[in-house]
Amino acid sequence: MNYNISADCQIKEGTKFIILDLEWNQPFPGKDYGIDVSTLRGEIIDIGAEKYVYCFGGLVREGSFSMQVRPKVYRKLHYHVQKLTHKTNREIKNGVPFEEAFPEYLSFCGDDYILVCWGNSDPDILKQNMKFYGFDDKIDHPFFDLQPVFSRFAGERGQQRSVEFAVDYYSIPKDDTFHSAWADSHYTGLVFKSMFEHNKAQELLAVIGSSLRNPDLVKEFTFMSGETEDLEEAYKTAFDFPQICPICKDLLNAKIKPFRIRKSVYALYSCKAHGDFFCRTRVKRSRQGKYFAAMVMRFAAQSDYYLIADKSEEFKKFGSKGEPSSPPSEAMTEM
Repeated sequence: MNYNISADCQIKEGTKFIILDLEWNQPFPGKDYGIDVSTLRGEIIDIGAEKYVYCFGGLVREGSFSMQVRPKVYRKLHYHVQKLTHKTNREIKNGVPFEEAFPEYLSFCGDDYILVCWGNSDPDILKQNMKFYGFDDKIDHPFFDLQPVFSRFAGERGQQRSVEFAVDYYSIPKDDTFHSAWADSHYTGLVFKSMFEHNKAQELLAVIGSSLRNPDLVKEFTFMSGETEDLEEAYKTAFDFPQICPICKDLLNAKIKPFRIRKSVYALYSCKAHGDFFCRTRVKRSRQGKYFAAMVMRFAAQSDYYLIADKSEEFKKFGSKGEPSSPPSEAMTEM
């Protein structure tokens, strides 16, 4: 099941939202931790969550959760993490083991809710930690990334803005520092609440509905063509990739047929069961000097819809070469 289809999860009176933020430590390059670090890209050291309920066209806050977590593998703070979070090694040593913290977080969340994060990396890190510590690694709740939804309604289309930018945009008082899990989840919740106060609820719900996805599904798929000596021949193969759903293998419906603009080929497909897929193909060169097309297909996010809409309009106006770059101004030429 893919929650990318709004009918899968209708937002109604009483729908709960859990706004989650995580802080995690990361491994030092080259250090041997006795595990494959690719299976644990970040070890959670801080969990923050806010619970909101949809009610009469707005959001009502119901509670918060905060817990410091003691890492088992990456026990010394990476210098980038230390700089960002201002945490100390002593602090994280005093945290609660993940095996105890995670069940308490689940108890706070309850049964039925929509998971909300600022960015899409937190669910992946959470799943890696769940699996590493022996829990079932399925989140099993619909998820959406609030950041591109905010950008859509703030007129910042295509821009990746920080939580602090959104807080300032809505003139929300700042009483706590950022980059702690509790503070960031707290501010993200206030931004989410403000979005309902400054926009029409039905319009906002429509965008959220189209942004919902299943965080337990693989969200990105890669396909590669055979190799060829000719660059343009490789670009032609980009139009011949099988147009089937990577999950159920049913034929996809082309919402926007493949088109090439400069060095990329774009397309937008739809599966009745699994929603929309954004595709971008580029031609690469192998070590043997031959060319091949590599396509990345992923569940379409709001930023993908904006990107392909902009590129499609550019293609219609200027063709595959795209919009001509502006010539340097006279002042720049004289410099």
